[in-house]
Amino acid sequence: MLVDCYILDLDLQWSGYISPSLIYSLRVLDNMSKRIHRWIPTLLLLLVALSVLTTAEQSIVVEDVLGRHVELPGVPRRVVSMAPSITEVLAELDLLDRVVGVDSFSMSDWYLNTSGRLREMGIVDVGGYWWSAIRVEEILGLNPDVVLADSGAHKPLLETLESYNVTVVYIHGGSARSVNEVLSDIYTIGLVFNETSRAEELIGRITSGLNEGFKILRPYSGRRILVVLDFWQGIWVAGRATFIDDVLSRLGLVNAATTYGWSAVSVETVSKWSPDLIIVACSYATNETIREAGLYDLGKPIVLLNSTEVDIISRPGPLIQLVPQVLYAALERRLGKPVETPTVTTPQATTVTVKETETTTITTQGGMAGAMEINQAVAITIVVAIVVFFTGLYIGSRRRGS
Repeated sequence: MLVDCYILDLDLQWSGYISPSLIYSLRVLDNMSKRIHRWIPTLLLLLVALSVLTTAEQSIVVEDVLGRHVELPGVPRRVVSMAPSITEVLAELDLLDRVVGVDSFSMSDWYLNTSGRLREMGIVDVGGYWWSAIRVEEILGLNPDVVLADSGAHKPLLETLESYNVTVVYIHGGSARSVNEVLSDIYTIGLVFNETSRAEELIGRITSGLNEGFKILRPYSGRRILVVLDFWQGIWVAGRATFIDDVLSRLGLVNAATTYGWSAVSVETVSKWSPDLIIVACSYATNETIREAGLYDLGKPIVLLNSTEVDIISRPGPLIQLVPQVLYAALERRLGKPVETPTVTTPQATTVTVKETETTTITTQGGMAGAMEINQAVAITIVVAIVVFFTGLYIGSRRRGS
């Protein structure tokens, strides 16, 4: 080694001119260099291990709306979506290439040409939308990494899917009681796929759409709207504590229904509510259906939405940003433009709050927060080992010197 040669040269030629302390220091340096060379393979292995741990995909842990902590070994590559609103979120986040199965309604979804793209990819129809129509055997055959389910429509399937070790993440979906819960669903899906930035962008667009909608609907502020969704054993309406109720409120309108949740009521109850406009958002309803329910007898303006408009007003996902246009068209069609503009109230802020204690992500592929925590721990351990190593060398050299 260079240090060896240098010390030998000093010993033979310059020992009379160089102080003993300098010669001793050079000898210590030579010994340390030899030790370091012996440890180089080990250090290289430690660095390789650190690199692998830093770049390897880590697990993802999400707390779903049922309070379950769902762990995924990594970003899902095979996903089954059991609701059209979920499929629409996946389409917005550019994740349809991960989809291997969807509910029947998603297979005919017009939004973002979702149905066409699914058919081109040969995606499997697993049935539904309601849990009783879902074909579990189709889901099992697809061997998905995760199933995204609606807590309102699919909760009864949880025990069955878990018995087959199928990983399921539940979102609010149709059970969402507010716009915030719809936006929270979008963020949760973003977490599952390590696409929180795109999810936040989508949330921002929806928020802006509703805020602009408030301005568009300003002339109709304060109008009492009743949204009818079905006619099965009664007149099913969107009551208080539903996402439709919250959308109406944010747009400056009033929900005429005073019941809570999705509920079936009689025509007499509707009459007592005295809505300014009845909007029928039922895909199979016809004028005859409405007449048989007795709604035409109330003498109230009624608008029967087409299938596209029904999807917009009834799906708790990206489509809610289009609700203001549907409502404006319905109000203008049946009520016309008001002569006087009612008092305008400030809309509630449309925000989504994600509690740190509710959702935890541990991902990498670019260094998300959870991955950083794990990798920092590994890095600290390695740094400590290296410090201990060199401290040992130093102490060893001191002992030899003494």
